[in-house]
Amino acid sequence: MPENSGSIVNIDGRLRRSSALATKEKILQAAVAEIADRGYERARLVDIAERADLTVGSVYTWFKNKSDLFNAALEYSLAQQQEKNLAFADSDAARELETEPNSHWLVLIAMLAPRHMIFDKGPTDAQKLLIEALKSAWRDEESYDTVRPQIAKLLDQYKAIVENAMESGSIDNALDAGLLARLFIAFPVGLSLLTLSGLPDPDPAEFLPFFQRFDKTLRPQE
Repeated sequence: MPENSGSIVNIDGRLRRSSALATKEKILQAAVAEIADRGYERARLVDIAERADLTVGSVYTWFKNKSDLFNAALEYSLAQQQEKNLAFADSDAARELETEPNSHWLVLIAMLAPRHMIFDKGPTDAQKLLIEALKSAWRDEESYDTVRPQIAKLLDQYKAIVENAMESGSIDNALDAGLLARLFIAFPVGLSLLTLSGLPDPDPAEFLPFFQRFDKTLRPQE
């Protein structure tokens, strides 16, 4: 009698065995690693399949093309990085930030970064994929259509934090929440570009007084 490989579940609108999720995870991990190493344009599905120890057909079972896989890999890498960034909430730097009244929103913003300056000792795959996503959306029409919603989704995460901070009185609601969200996402993207181009990273401790002063600047005017 064949071994039971899991119950049947609905995954991405299709009925699959729950154990099949492990295959999808392997493909995403392989795609993240391949695109981070070689870039989106040079990454090939056959090489991603080889990294995952699967066939190219297995990749197409889950993703319709390279652009579709790239979009999923970007979402996966950012989610993995954000989960790792949650540890920041228990760090000394986070506690020092939160000694300032109403500054908890800064900790939430830091949790969205594609690299954490305290815990990551070098460029992360999430950094590399975010840069590749922006570049490919600019240069490739197919990537633009699939990647742009993912970038917009990340921007919406920043905007939600800003809007909540405005509602709580931590940020002046006379400011434009969408513009602030763009500035907050542009900051780590810009740092990523500088780091990936070979410039040395600044000391993470230098960020703390900068953000404390920035926090005070954005508070409602008395």
